[in-house]
Order: sequence, then C-alpha cells, then structure tokens
Amino acid sequence: MAATLPTAAVRLVPAASLRVSKPTWWLESRFHFSFADYWDPARMQFGALRVMNDDLVKPRAGFGRHPHRHAEIFSYILEGSLSHADSMGSKESLPRGCVQYMSAGRGVTHSEMNDHDETCRFIQVWLTPDSKAPGYGSPKYGSSCYTKADRHNQLLHMLSGTGPSPAWPAVNSSKDPIQLYQDGNVFVSESDAGSAYELQLAARRQAYILCMEGSMSVNDGQLQARDAAKVKGGEDGATLLKLSTAEGAHFMLIEMAKSDDE
Repeated sequence: MAATLPTAAVRLVPAASLRVSKPTWWLESRFHFSFADYWDPARMQFGALRVMNDDLVKPRAGFGRHPHRHAEIFSYILEGSLSHADSMGSKESLPRGCVQYMSAGRGVTHSEMNDHDETCRFIQVWLTPDSKAPGYGSPKYGSSCYTKADRHNQLLHMLSGTGPSPAWPAVNSSKDPIQLYQDGNVFVSESDAGSAYELQLAARRQAYILCMEGSMSVNDGQLQARDAAKVKGGEDGATLLKLSTAEGAHFMLIEMAKSDDE
C-alpha cells in the first residue's frame, strides 16, 4: 500500500486583506502585492510572483501608453474585452477567457484599454523573469483565446516556463501553452459544483491560487470570490494539494519554484 503523502501548507489571503486602489472614476484595483503607491514589506512577492492585480476598468477608459522592462506580464480577461497595443506593433482586443502575454525584456511601451461599452474585469500578473533564460532580452507579445469547454472541469494550461510542467491529472494542454522566461506554470479552471482535483506538489515547489468567481476549498482552507491562497510544498518530497468546488468556481493556479518568502 502506497504511503499517504503529507499535505501541503496553505496560508489564506482573504479578499478583505487586499489593498484597494485610490478611488478614480474609471478604475478599481485590488492589489495582492505592493504596487504603485501601495507598499507593504510583508507583501512584496511570492517567489517569482511579483504582481497580481484584480482590475475593474470602466467603459472607454484604461491604462494609456506606458513603459515596462524586465517583467513577464499576462492578463486574463473575466468580463468585457481588453484592448492591447504596444511599441512592437501588436494590437488586438480580447474577450472573456483569453490571455494576453507580454515579455517586456529590456524595454517596451504598451497600453491596455477598455474600448467597449461594458466594464472590463481582468487579472493582471507580473512574474520576475529569469534574465539568463535562452532568448531573453527582446520584448515579445502573444495571446491565446479559449472557450469555456477548454477550461470546464479541467485545468487549462495557459502558460508554461523554463522548468518542467507538473504531471497532474485532468490537465488540458492541447493548445501549446505560451512560453514564459521563468520557471512557472499557469492554469485556470471553470469547474462545476462537486468538482475535485487531487494534485501532487513536487518537492521545492509552491503555488498561488486565486478564486476569481464562485467558491472553493484548498486543502482545509475555504476561499470565496477574490480570496487567494499561498501553498508551500515540502523540501524533500511531494505534498498533497486538494482542490474542490462544492458550489462551483472559476480559479487560477500559478505553480512555481519554492521560495523562502512567506
């Protein structure tokens, strides 16, 4: 009989603990980590994960042209449509379930606008790049669009990185994931009530899980909409990560190398 794996450690990040941006007529952001004029030394990063913002942008507004460098940036659209344009000549508008990715490399400018008549909600994530990764340096842009069926009751592998991808059950990687210049993997799922996933988090790995819509459990921790969880694996062997969606949930899971930060 196989030995039972130890359970991965889970630390909850309640939505009520997130910093909400200063009020403006066009933007409401929830910051998971220090960003813009919000600085908290206890919330600087989680491994390679440097920024996670839950943004609501009003119609006909957005982030005008601005610069970035040395950041792996992706946006996952939940409501409305998000329009991207950059100094590389890329320009497109993408709806719910699509992901936009930009490696800023040594420098790029871009804009992110809601050019439509309904509020746009999207999750924007920045990962610190591995500047020694082959091919890193010049900026690049990419995107992928998916249907609900692609992520329905399974883990859709949207982005992968320089390290191995976890050999988890119920993963959909039928469309090649966008490649990151960092050791990380990004999954999303829109799971019905009663869905469950039993995953093994490899030694020296960790994960950040965001419940974007609905509610779910992460091991023994309960997440409601906009709650998150930090998950730490073991040092020497795999640990168990159990996800369940008793009432249904739309969630994001970012798996990455384990770090010493809390």
